[in-house]
Amino acid sequence: MPGERREITECLIEIAQELGGTLTAEEALHVIIEHTKVFFPHQSLAVVILDENTGKLNIHTSREISYLFVKHFMRNVGGTVVPRVLLKHERILINDIKSDDPEYAHLKLELDFKYLCLVPIIQNQRAIGYLHCDRMEGPPFTDEDARRMLIIAYLIGQQMQKFELLFLTRHLALIDEASKALKYQAFVDQFRREMLRAKTYHTPLGLIFLNLDDYVAFVATSGIEAGHTLLEEVHKLIKECVRPIDLIGRFSANEFIVCLGGMNRAEAETTLEHIRNEIQQRAALASGHPVNVSGVAMTFERPEDFDLPLEKILAALGSGLIAVRTKSKHASASIPPPRK
Repeated sequence: MPGERREITECLIEIAQELGGTLTAEEALHVIIEHTKVFFPHQSLAVVILDENTGKLNIHTSREISYLFVKHFMRNVGGTVVPRVLLKHERILINDIKSDDPEYAHLKLELDFKYLCLVPIIQNQRAIGYLHCDRMEGPPFTDEDARRMLIIAYLIGQQMQKFELLFLTRHLALIDEASKALKYQAFVDQFRREMLRAKTYHTPLGLIFLNLDDYVAFVATSGIEAGHTLLEEVHKLIKECVRPIDLIGRFSANEFIVCLGGMNRAEAETTLEHIRNEIQQRAALASGHPVNVSGVAMTFERPEDFDLPLEKILAALGSGLIAVRTKSKHASASIPPPRK
């Protein structure tokens, strides 16, 4: 036991040192999970967060579960076990559960399991989610396992609270006041990290570049305040068409750029058309004027795509958009990444 405590202490010191260099809550979570998973024999170790707006559970981070499962996972709070964790802040140990148990479907992530440990993630005295650890083989979970997981869950809660506060203080520096999308430089900084993550984990990455074709004329006739209202409405509609993990930036006066993590070419093309249709139909109704949109989609899937200079990528997007608008106004196309 003394040796074990010493190892945990050393691990926590290493985590604290690395957390100082993290820039987002997601990065902080990855640091914590990667360092601590060595103490928990597992097949699935995940941070599951409750979305305040929808009341649904989402996997915030996990390395053991497939990317596609994480991307599509969204679950209502069901059964009796998860509510005990979220509402009563209980630590739950389940050993030797059967697949026909009524609770099984509410607890299973991607893989079948036999042993399970759940501990609440607390922030401001309320549970915002839980730390999930399961396995099919190996020893049952013990109270000591739950205690150690609770320490990690506490650290996760503190980090998420820290980044919420940082987000509030950095909001003006990151967020475009008119549209509420990311400012150009903030988008670029986050896009670089998404490129690195996609390269590391061999997942595709999509970019969508959108132009509000008649924005200048709209502002000339309706005024700048109406223009800002339209930009905010467009950003809201884009958010509804993509996922929380995707990035949306205001590129210029009438241009938006969207980064789509894990999307292949076909998915990026479908998303582009969905966004265009929603803006052209719903933003027009809100503004009382026609809103036409041109756009291009670019997908990075080959290993060499992720080493392209950002300047070449942005130049290719701009050229592609000009080519599309020259050929046919209010149109869209899929374009390849530039070549070195």
